[in-house]
Amino acid sequence: MLTPFSFMFYNTENFYDTVDDPLTLDDDYTPEGFREWTVERFDNKVMKLTKVIKDIVKPELPDVIGLAEIENKSVMMSIIDDLRQNGMKHYSFIHYDSPDERGSDVALIYNKEAFTILNSAPILVRLPGIEDRTRDILYVKGETKTGEVIHLFVTHFPSRGEGTERSERRRYFVASELRHEVYKILSENPSQNIVIMGDFNDTPDDNSIDEVLGAKKKFDKIEPLKLYNLLYPRYQNGIGTTYHEGWLLFDQFIVSGHMLLSEKLNCLPEYADVFNPKYLLHYDSNNRPKPNRTYSGKYTGGYSDHLPIYMRIYLR
Repeated sequence: MLTPFSFMFYNTENFYDTVDDPLTLDDDYTPEGFREWTVERFDNKVMKLTKVIKDIVKPELPDVIGLAEIENKSVMMSIIDDLRQNGMKHYSFIHYDSPDERGSDVALIYNKEAFTILNSAPILVRLPGIEDRTRDILYVKGETKTGEVIHLFVTHFPSRGEGTERSERRRYFVASELRHEVYKILSENPSQNIVIMGDFNDTPDDNSIDEVLGAKKKFDKIEPLKLYNLLYPRYQNGIGTTYHEGWLLFDQFIVSGHMLLSEKLNCLPEYADVFNPKYLLHYDSNNRPKPNRTYSGKYTGGYSDHLPIYMRIYLR
């Protein structure tokens, strides 16, 4: 009998609390700030995230949820409280404050009944010769009820805010650090289950993922020590997770070859997809679908400027 085990990743678009933190650049996200970020707007965003979590892998619930653009533990506690109020009582979370100057971190929510945490740590990324700071990579090692150990990496690569070329070297560096951490694990034991989830601010064809991280796009010849991009087939079909003059697939799942070869679990690229129901989309004046954002110049009350991704594996 196969037991489903599911993963979700979501860049939540600037999920800040309403309190000014003097140590970070979060002033816009206060009631008096530029974004007029009130408790009511915050609570609405929490409610919307709960809805996505309830819907994304129906009839089940996701067992592991990676999040990006989370400000702090206060935000995570509000999310967990709302999940519990909606009957999802088995979730807990892992979050570490990172040195990101905007206070924007990655985090993990997990089902305590399905996934036992063995270890977790932030991987500090020190960008060389650059004054600004970037987000940590979150590493979590856990075990399923069937005894499968999974090494998780949740990441949010540096943005393209200053232009693709200028920011590219930053993403190359983070990809190199991530690759180093992954291959430390695989060099000790090639038969390890590795799952990398995140917003890479690059597509599967870009060099940071294709060349530096080394995430393969073809599945015809699987090798345990290689990494494979499960969402590449969706990308080939024009599916994306964020919209900038067209759809871009920035959010991806990348796994170790062993996961695709394992006899103890079933993992295939067709089990990974982008979640894009109508309520997560906004249609512009030309009837083009785009993510239903929280802010688009002004407050629009939507979900996020990204669509979430999900994947199932089946445990034997």
